[in-house]
Amino acid sequence: MTANTQSALAKLLCGNLVSDGGSVDEVLNHLSTSIDNVVEELVALLTQESPSPNQISLFAPFLGRSILELGCTAMIARLDPFRVLVIREYQNQHDYSKDKPNKSSIRWQGDVLADRVTDLWADKSLQNPTRALLGDYYKKLIWFPNFDKLKDSIADVSGDDWIARLKKKEFEQFYNETLREFSSSYSELSKGIHHELLIPLRSALDLPTTKSLMEKTVRNIATLGLFVNVVSHTFNKLNMSDAIAAYREIQEIGVF
Repeated sequence: MTANTQSALAKLLCGNLVSDGGSVDEVLNHLSTSIDNVVEELVALLTQESPSPNQISLFAPFLGRSILELGCTAMIARLDPFRVLVIREYQNQHDYSKDKPNKSSIRWQGDVLADRVTDLWADKSLQNPTRALLGDYYKKLIWFPNFDKLKDSIADVSGDDWIARLKKKEFEQFYNETLREFSSSYSELSKGIHHELLIPLRSALDLPTTKSLMEKTVRNIATLGLFVNVVSHTFNKLNMSDAIAAYREIQEIGVF
């Protein structure tokens, strides 16, 4: 990756950059640059000949969780631009405070994951429906109706381990595994960031374990990034040949 060149992961998650576009393009440009920076640092860390245990345990969890958070924010921006436009405008206000939590911010619990909704079409549920990326409304209205389009778009692709794995899945398996692995990856990475573990031998990630965790993290966020490009209303949508090429390139970055 060279300066001012979008990494494959940033391209898949944010789409092609538009330098003179509107407010959503400005958000996606910022997210793309952030993803590029994180990818560059992750590759530099994990391709060292012998990174120290301290480097791995201190930096890898932060970089991995950053990929999850940035990638999910990018997909929210492309599927539900209103959400990020409100936040962007709020952060542009003169009285926006950076020294306290802001309830309007993108949050993992609420914007990515959400509590189950027992009856989607109950009037009570619709008064304030969850718009979480992996919530029940997205499952019903976006992921399920477009899953066959995703499978059709990759039907003729061969020689790719991640796509071969994806081809074998039916929707419920895909969705449940994605939900479970997003949740488990975020939790495992967060334990490294917050120094939650108090047992020294279990608190450090060795290199093989870290690479496996990063592979799972990147594979899942990239697969959802591939998926959004078959959704008709996705902002800044890639054509599927470009999206598949980026998806395949991600697997060759030398980390896994």
